[in-house]
Amino acid sequence: MKICLVRPPILVPAANLVTAYTPPVGLAYVAGALREAQFELCFIDGLGESLDTRHKWVKDCYICGLTLEQIVERVPDDVEMIGVHAGFSFDWPMCKVLIQLIRERFPNITLIGGGEHVSAVPEESLLESALDIIVCGEGEETAVEIARAVENGNTNFKSITGIAFHSKEGEFIKTEPRARLTDVDNISSPAWDITPLNQYLDRGFGYGVNRGRSMPIVASRGCPYQCTFCSSPNMWTTRWVIRDPDLLLDEMEKSMATYGATNFDFYDLTFVLNKRWLIDFCSKIVDRGLKITWQLPAGTRSEAIDREVGYWMYRSGCRNMTYTPESGSPSVLKRIKKKVNPESMIKSISGTVKEGVNVKVNLIFGFPEDKIGEYFETYNFIIKMALAGAHDLSIWGFSPYPGTELFDKLSLQNRVKIDDEFYDSLRTYADQSKMTSYSENFSNNGLKFLRILGVGLFYSVSFLRRPIRPFLIVRNLIKGTQESRMDMGIADLIRRMTFYPAKTNQ
Repeated sequence: MKICLVRPPILVPAANLVTAYTPPVGLAYVAGALREAQFELCFIDGLGESLDTRHKWVKDCYICGLTLEQIVERVPDDVEMIGVHAGFSFDWPMCKVLIQLIRERFPNITLIGGGEHVSAVPEESLLESALDIIVCGEGEETAVEIARAVENGNTNFKSITGIAFHSKEGEFIKTEPRARLTDVDNISSPAWDITPLNQYLDRGFGYGVNRGRSMPIVASRGCPYQCTFCSSPNMWTTRWVIRDPDLLLDEMEKSMATYGATNFDFYDLTFVLNKRWLIDFCSKIVDRGLKITWQLPAGTRSEAIDREVGYWMYRSGCRNMTYTPESGSPSVLKRIKKKVNPESMIKSISGTVKEGVNVKVNLIFGFPEDKIGEYFETYNFIIKMALAGAHDLSIWGFSPYPGTELFDKLSLQNRVKIDDEFYDSLRTYADQSKMTSYSENFSNNGLKFLRILGVGLFYSVSFLRRPIRPFLIVRNLIKGTQESRMDMGIADLIRRMTFYPAKTNQ
């Protein structure tokens, strides 16, 4: 049976700060599992197959990549099942249009969806789209079971765990959750060879700072924590599993030989938990003599990172990492179940920076119940981070993503309703001009001011403490190199301002 996997293009606000052009890691893993099960595959990457084009959407947003019509045209006539990735909730209004266009061309084939968004709200996703089945959570084993059922003409999917669908009578059915994969060392390798991976590598595109041919890689799965603003517990459960460092390094060496990879971006939800594993991994990079750089752009915790770990990370090639404390206020951290200690994080940042690693920090403003006094606690934390040597800071507006504890709480209070207006409000991840406050103590404009104040405070203290840094940013800009997320953001802004006006299709 022939299966087509589709990664939609990405939807980007016109005023976004940084556009992340990342290879389709999750779908590449699903493709690897399906191919190992002997299914014939085709792969359409709606972003990677047209990285230099964008198309006007609605409400000052653009589709980056292929048009929806171009994607549908590329689906082979003889496919018998199509899988569409629907990961980010902000993209869902565009994604469901794509799904409808596919359904119009292929009215009788099985159409499945997977990813964080549809996993979080499977019933709504089925009602809003032309999908037949939704894969909830981890997708490799589930996709293979669905494909085998379709191939055998079996339309009774109730025996397949980890899915949602409507019966012939229209009843919504969600089967028992699928048990998480535990033997992560034997998961099928991602089928990068059928994706346009080199399009990303040739351009230096990836999740992190452009340090060459950046290969996406995953060392662990899941996260053991239960932060109320994160959908990970719903998508992955709270089971965290890590790969054998030698097997992970074997994959990295293979990527170096096959794709000429020089940098590795780790897409892990929580990479740093086990200090012994991390030092073992780093020391083995040194022992193998791998001349690479690697980054932790997704954010990590600080519990296992001290001066010793920082030494090994830098020596093995780690050049950029992101800390995600979210707040500097103990009361906020307690409410959002973010189990970090601000003072311990300051020590971790200081030690890591002293070893040479470039550090970015992410905070979130606008949680429900936030109070002005708590922001003064966070401003104090911001000053300490700047003095400790952190290079960059981002302050994002809180968004209640479907599948999170806070989304469910706000839904019960009738403070959020799933519609196109809600999806558009999620643009705050990239468009800081559209921040939405979910705290009764701040207006939207008030929250925007508090964010600007926090960012300004950080960079004022940082540049006063280390006045060479602005000059280094200018130097890197002139040289066309990147060392920090600030370098990355400015380079991306210039690229969009100078390149896209001539390449935008209205």
